[in-house]
Amino acid sequence: MPELFLKLILLLTIFCSFPVAGMAKEKYNTKIRYLYVQPGQTLHNIVRRLYPERKKEWAKLRAEIVHINPHAFIHGDAAKMKARVRLKLPGHRVVKPIKLKQVGIVTEVRGQVVAVDARKVSRRLKKNNPVFLGDKLVTGKDGFIQLHMIDKAVLDLHCYSIMVIEKYALETGNRSSILNLLQGSIRKISGTIGRLKNDIYELKTPVANVGVRGTEYALRVFQSKGCGGTIDTDNGFYLEVIRGLVNVHNKAGSTLVSKGETAYVALPDKAPVKEKINLAILNPAPKKIVTKPVKKPTSEVAKSSSGGHVWWWVLGVVVLAVAL
Repeated sequence: MPELFLKLILLLTIFCSFPVAGMAKEKYNTKIRYLYVQPGQTLHNIVRRLYPERKKEWAKLRAEIVHINPHAFIHGDAAKMKARVRLKLPGHRVVKPIKLKQVGIVTEVRGQVVAVDARKVSRRLKKNNPVFLGDKLVTGKDGFIQLHMIDKAVLDLHCYSIMVIEKYALETGNRSSILNLLQGSIRKISGTIGRLKNDIYELKTPVANVGVRGTEYALRVFQSKGCGGTIDTDNGFYLEVIRGLVNVHNKAGSTLVSKGETAYVALPDKAPVKEKINLAILNPAPKKIVTKPVKKPTSEVAKSSSGGHVWWWVLGVVVLAVAL
C-alpha cells in the first residue's frame, strides 16, 4: 500500500510538470532568451508584445530575430514563420541609469529658467538648486540666472539664452570647463580652471569660440532682440573683456583681446576682429533717477513770503532814519 501511494505521487508529479494544451497561458517577458511559437502567432505580434517600449526598434528587432533563427522562417521571410519551433530572442538590453554629476549651484534666478538634464528630464530652476553636467539651460523673455560653479567661477546667463554644460571637471590631470552657448548673453568670471597650463577651458558658440586663462568677460551671440536693458542688434558675435586676456577663434582666424577691448565676429567664416562696439549691446543701460522738485505746502510758502516783506519794511525804516 505505501509503495502504491508513492507511485501515484510520482506519476502525479511527472504529469503536472508538462503543460496542458489549451490551459497554459504564455507570459511575455523581455528577459527570456527563448520562445516556443504557438500556432497562429506572427513575428510582428511577438515583437510588439515583448518590446512595447521599443516601438521605434520593432523593424530592427524583427530582422534580428529572423537572422538568428533561419530554421524558423520559410526562405527567410519574416511573414512566413513556422509554428511549434523554438525562437532564440535578442539579448535583453540593459540600460544603465545615468548618474547626474553636480557642477554648480543656482545663487540667483529671475523669471522663467528651465534646465533639461542628460536624461531629457526638464525642471524649473530656483535659488539653491544644483546644476549638473549635461544640463541644457534655457532662459525665457525675462529670465536670468547666476551660477556658482565648482571651480568658483561665476556665470550670469541673461534672457533669450540657451547654453549646454558639456564638460566640467576638477580632477587632477583632467581639469576642464567646456560650455556651449547656442544663443544669448553671458557674463563670466572664470574660476580656477584655466589657470594651469594643461587646463582645458572653452566657451563655444555657433560663430566663434573663446579660450581664456583667468579673466572676466561679457559675450552675446545670435541674439538680435535686446533684453534687460540692452539694445537690439544683428545676429553676430560681440565680446567685451573686462579683465584678463581672451583668445577668440574660429575656422577663419583668431585674435587676442585684452582688458578694455572689444571684438566682433559677423559669421562663422569671417575672422574675429578687434573693433569698438556699442557697449549697450552687452550691458544694460543704467536706469536714470528722476528727482522731482519738492513743493512746499501753501502755508509755508505764504509764511516765507510774508516774512520777506517784513524784512524789507524794516530795512526801509533804517535807511530813512539815516537819511534824516
